Amino acid sequence: QHYYITNNLRMSSTESEETKSEKKEDEKKEDEKRLEKFMGKKERRRSSLNKPLQGDYMGAKTNNKILSIIGKHEEKEVLFADSVIKINRKCKRQERILLLTEKALYNIDPVSIKSKRRIGLLDISCVKMSGLQDNFFVICVPTEYDYLFVSSKKIEICLQLRRQYQFVHHGQVLPIEFKNTLEYKVDSGSFRDIKFTSEEDGVSTQIFEKKKS
Repeated sequence: QHYYITNNLRMSSTESEETKSEKKEDEKKEDEKRLEKFMGKKERRRSSLNKPLQGDYMGAKTNNKILSIIGKHEEKEVLFADSVIKINRKCKRQERILLLTEKALYNIDPVSIKSKRRIGLLDISCVKMSGLQDNFFVICVPTEYDYLFVSSKKIEICLQLRRQYQFVHHGQVLPIEFKNTLEYKVDSGSFRDIKFTSEEDGVSTQIFEKKKS
């Protein structure tokens, strides 16, 4: 059975403004270096090459409901927040808010603003994506099940996630795999392959059911 899916640091308050500005500039340069590394492995659309990295695209840092969700886990920082598409177990698209804090990644319902799932950064093993011009990426969680997301900001998500992962893992780098056929775990014992093929009018995406004991 297969499915077709159409593509369409914290700073101290005592730091001077000059020091903050220097740190922001240093972070910007580091982001540019990381983007260059991605450019060598992942094709990017021309429109995405000069996109600034904002982090919070929906005002999550001032949203009391979201701050309450992360506050329950003693988290305060919103490193990334934006609307994404989650491909569920039935291969249906669901709109979600993907939120990254200093300790975890959240899947939040955009209507109820309730957390559907919290994944600790220590539980993530890697991120997978193709080397083509598509917006799919997989967050791998070996102890549970994986997530297949779609976002035009996948590169920024990976950069932000990788930076914070390295911090909580005391220097260990988050693996990012680039393959045009990706395996991901749907639930216990159930896996799927997502295959990407470059075509004249874009990228064809097919999902194939797999069974493993």
